[in-house]
Amino acid sequence: MKKINIQYLNPFGAGILCGSLPNDLLKNFENLSKEVLKKKITEWNPHLVGRIQDEWKIPDLLYKDYKVDTFLDGAFYKYVESYYYNFKKIYNLSIRYPQEQVDNHDFRIVIKRGDGWVNSMKEGEYNPVHHHTNCDLSSIFYLDDYQGDKPRDFKRSDTNKDGVSDLGGVTEFLIGSYMNGVIPQKTSTGMTVGTGFPQLTHFNVKPKKGDFMIFPSWLMHAVYPFIGKERRVSISINATYQMNTHNDKILKHSIKSSDL
Repeated sequence: MKKINIQYLNPFGAGILCGSLPNDLLKNFENLSKEVLKKKITEWNPHLVGRIQDEWKIPDLLYKDYKVDTFLDGAFYKYVESYYYNFKKIYNLSIRYPQEQVDNHDFRIVIKRGDGWVNSMKEGEYNPVHHHTNCDLSSIFYLDDYQGDKPRDFKRSDTNKDGVSDLGGVTEFLIGSYMNGVIPQKTSTGMTVGTGFPQLTHFNVKPKKGDFMIFPSWLMHAVYPFIGKERRVSISINATYQMNTHNDKILKHSIKSSDL
């Protein structure tokens, strides 16, 4: 398996780990989803808020059968590690331990996978704004980049070369209710003017086959419907984590601090 390129983004405080699956691992996820959708053992849409008919739980044994279990545990681990590394850098501005104490990951992380399910969306189906419960982390794995056969919003002109709207099947992440700061304005020359720096409260993610995202379970998100005859398949998997920070001076200090 090739090395997986990932990056930890902070669009608005809630960190999101983004990556792209190598072809062999993507194929494993695709085969896993095909088996789940073929056998349809446990219907999962009664447990979810999505207006999607075909949502089926992934049996735990299939993660190992299709050789994605080690990757999943490692990806969730990487999210937690990245989050706390950033946290240590920020908190260390007040206590000023040597840099090697920041770089040393003297903490233990234990990941436990929770429920996972396959979404097979058809025309008109959608996920309303929601968050995930009974877990610490959530994830989305895009197994295709289908956005429909024609634009979902006929008022929009931002279609791609195939005439597909950028909103159909798009995942939107949200936090807060309005954009803070001054929103720069476009001028006739294409420049922007304004004072202050805008802060994101929401942003859209256009589905791309093989991409995945891991984020806090409390982060609100939604998926828009599309117009088209094909299916759009994705996988969502939750996880929890536990940490032992006893040997990490910065985290041990920060967790006991009254500032938190």
